[in-house]
Amino acid sequence: MSGIRIFACPFTPHLTDVEGNALRMVEELRAAREKNCDLVIFPETALTGYCLGDLHTDPELVRRQERVIEEVLAPACLHIAAVIGATCELRDGDDALVARHNSAVVLAGGRVIHRAYKVLLANEGVLEDSRYFDAGPADRLSPVDVPLAGGRTLRLGVLICQDLWDDGESVHPARQLTEMGARLLCVINASPFHLRKPDLRRTVAANRVAECGVPLVYVNATSLEDVGKNLVLFDGHCFAMSAAGLVQTRPWDGRSVVWDVPLDPVSGPFPAPQVRPEALLAEALIYGIREFFQKSRGAPNAVIGLSGGIDSAVDALLVTRALGADRLTCVNLPTRFNSPLTRDLAGRIAANLGVNYRIHPIEDVITAHAARFAESLGRPVKTLTLENIQARERGNILMAYAQELGAMVVGNGNKTEFQRGYATLYGDLIGALMPLGDVHKLLVYALGRELDPHGEILPPEVFTVVPSAELSENQNVLEGRGDPFDYHIEAPLGVELIENRATPAALRQAFEARSLDSSLWIPDAQGRTVYDKMTPETFEDAARDVREAIARSFFKRVQSPPNIVVSPRAFGLDLHETLLGG
Repeated sequence: MSGIRIFACPFTPHLTDVEGNALRMVEELRAAREKNCDLVIFPETALTGYCLGDLHTDPELVRRQERVIEEVLAPACLHIAAVIGATCELRDGDDALVARHNSAVVLAGGRVIHRAYKVLLANEGVLEDSRYFDAGPADRLSPVDVPLAGGRTLRLGVLICQDLWDDGESVHPARQLTEMGARLLCVINASPFHLRKPDLRRTVAANRVAECGVPLVYVNATSLEDVGKNLVLFDGHCFAMSAAGLVQTRPWDGRSVVWDVPLDPVSGPFPAPQVRPEALLAEALIYGIREFFQKSRGAPNAVIGLSGGIDSAVDALLVTRALGADRLTCVNLPTRFNSPLTRDLAGRIAANLGVNYRIHPIEDVITAHAARFAESLGRPVKTLTLENIQARERGNILMAYAQELGAMVVGNGNKTEFQRGYATLYGDLIGALMPLGDVHKLLVYALGRELDPHGEILPPEVFTVVPSAELSENQNVLEGRGDPFDYHIEAPLGVELIENRATPAALRQAFEARSLDSSLWIPDAQGRTVYDKMTPETFEDAARDVREAIARSFFKRVQSPPNIVVSPRAFGLDLHETLLGG
């Protein structure tokens, strides 16, 4: 047999809707037969979805999967073969649980012909395989002979997600399967997205192909799921590596594809076109916002506080792209500290977007609060207290608009602010969703330019005005005074410490060697680099200060809305922190 026709299905599971998912799979199987395909590949945990929490351990959920496999899916595979991700349990004669496996079920000829169990469990970030599943025994790894039309047989090696990532492991599933005669490696996945992930997947897959010498097909789920604090994206990225080269789908497309995959020996390389991170980020966040509003039990519309600054401007643009202008209300909530410039910018952005726009001044309310506190305390309130009163009053009003309009508040905080704790509890930390909560400040600017490359929505001043909360005279943007730190230092330091897991000492060494990542450590608007602004001593001190600020401010993040994970390490359950650990 020289080749095989694959139907790669980046399936979107409806969480725990086993029966409904099975019926939609039958439709995909029917479409594959019409295209004369040999093998249909569905993702990992396709029958249930991946992020189920402890529902993975519900015996009834597992029994429902077994029923639809035997009664619905197997009969649909009478004239076609399929690989389907499911949960399988092994029980003894007394019906006591022996093992629960993250599994791939292989169907052909109207019956189950093989079950593959995930050997290498994923236990990093939002993934907790070991909490729910037992590792498959390495000595049970074996390929399966899949009968195909025309009397052909394919010896297939099935891997489940982490089984592909065997560098540094004592077990090498891909190599073991090919040593036993597998002519094609099929990898089913529920692989969470982040900006570096598509390249990482291709690199790891290419390494396995080079080691094993056989073609490989990779199929991922398309979905937004959650682990409570984090919204987890599965981007539906699918690809095949063979003697014909690399073919792949676009993330977020979600449509099944047909590939004719030759079974000739292969080694690579497999060059891939590069996608700008900003473009990938924009697609990810728009998809995530749209899915969140479709799947959540909240209201269908959105409310945003629109200040005229970059964060709220980008959030408004993202939500408009995801939901439509008619479903977004933007509210400007000025006090005497908000400049005519930013007030004007907010109105122009709202008009350009075509969203519902309201101006709701709060100066009188803030003045009344300050007077009442002064009366009670016998002195004026502190500046910081007055700043926080403004933020909380804005939050209060936005929540009221949301309730009146049948909407959910979308928060505007970014990851750099969260690492510093530069946000007010019960103020700007409110909302059902924080789309930019895993996007650092400099990337927010890049995202704005990506979303509006011709400046049709975002006026140029949005990118040039000094970033400022505008909560006091000390943050007067017309005088060039804004937030109390340099984002060209603060944002990259956060990425280095959180996502790259660097230490202040290691960062100092990189600074001294002038080997910091130039794509991250970009010059500021005046063209000054970090090397122009700092010495090795002040740079290391700044890194230690940011690391301490991260630890101090966790009590705020633990009470913040969920974020959409787009980086290798997001605040929430992706980055495990403690309130008392320091």
